[in-house]
Amino acid sequence: MATKSVKKIQRNTSAGKNPKGGKSAKTSKGQKNQPQKKTQGVESGGGFINTAVQFLREVKTELKKVTWPTKKQTVSSTIVVVTLVIIVAFYLGLVDLLLSHVVGYVMQG
Repeated sequence: MATKSVKKIQRNTSAGKNPKGGKSAKTSKGQKNQPQKKTQGVESGGGFINTAVQFLREVKTELKKVTWPTKKQTVSSTIVVVTLVIIVAFYLGLVDLLLSHVVGYVMQG
């Protein structure tokens, strides 16, 4: 099984195709070259500082795309959540009280 997939990858790469579906990059002389990594303005070579700076730039870009809720939506959602928490807490308190009475009754006798 594994040899068939290796042969298929070798066939695809020898035909000028990238095994992941894209085409390989070619140099000006027509020789095949591995696709180059896109660094988007950060020097290649990694480094913690460069990676962190790049990450923060991407976070800033993504946060600009977020559709933030209005104040009215935030307040109404908060009211719904607090109300449901109170209802569930009341329900669980009643169930706990009921079960504690049942267990007390059973233990007595």
